[in-house]
Amino acid sequence: MSLQECGEKWIDVDGIRTRYFEAGSGRTIVLVHGGTKGDASGGANAEDFHLNFVELAKDFRVISIDRLGQGYTDNPKRDEDYTMGAAVRHFVGFLKALGGGPFNVVGHSRGGYVVARTTLDYPRLIESCTLIDSNTASPGPGRNELVFALNPYKPGTLESSRWVYEKYSCTTQHVTDAWIELKQKITDLPKNKTAIAKMKDEGLLATRFLPELLEDKDEFFSKLERIGMQRPIMLFWGFNDPTAPLTDGMELYNIIAAKQPRTSMHIVNQAGHHSFRERAAEFNRVVAEFVEGVGRGE
Repeated sequence: MSLQECGEKWIDVDGIRTRYFEAGSGRTIVLVHGGTKGDASGGANAEDFHLNFVELAKDFRVISIDRLGQGYTDNPKRDEDYTMGAAVRHFVGFLKALGGGPFNVVGHSRGGYVVARTTLDYPRLIESCTLIDSNTASPGPGRNELVFALNPYKPGTLESSRWVYEKYSCTTQHVTDAWIELKQKITDLPKNKTAIAKMKDEGLLATRFLPELLEDKDEFFSKLERIGMQRPIMLFWGFNDPTAPLTDGMELYNIIAAKQPRTSMHIVNQAGHHSFRERAAEFNRVVAEFVEGVGRGE
């Protein structure tokens, strides 16, 4: 069985038609991909976790979501919602609409900020939180623009997407033709073309998304340092990540651990930004052990 064979599901979240996958039973793990709506060489979506979903579903109820404006989930209905704040609100609404919590949330990259902010602001929804290689949830500056500035291919093309994901990685076996072709199919959707135009051509990335993200992060770290996370936290980090370096992960760990005793960090060697894919077997084992331990009160 594959993730796709589980069959996609749809749910209405405050008027946003939202796509997700679900399988298994037991404690609930929600997988949240990274990326940004309107990224011409991204195409991040629920299937990014296809190397993890089925294995985790052997012991847990596992859900993988397409975030607001990404994958096949609807775009924001207002320009004001092309922000990370809106992505957080959509995710919170998704969890409430699903029911059956509390949830063990797992977020990668920008999805890591979504689950961290949800855990900080809505702890009653959350049982535990795992952050994977998230520069967005870390205090360090963004590095994507520096890493990808030399991309020789036209944005929105298959070649550009492959180049990006190989640069993200330490080992590239996980960057398969099928995975990149799926991302290209999503990038080519009319609704994603609209999001790309809004973020780039209409300037929402520079005038709204990035400025509001800086404000959100200031508020996030102020609250994090003041009251701390109220739920167990694990960081899973690739030692060789070029865009979310380990120094960022360690700084984030120190901030969280200062207030939350049940904070742990798992560092994997020879893994880049998609450490959950490059070291899938280890990720699946570590997440399962962490969630099971949380369930035992450890």
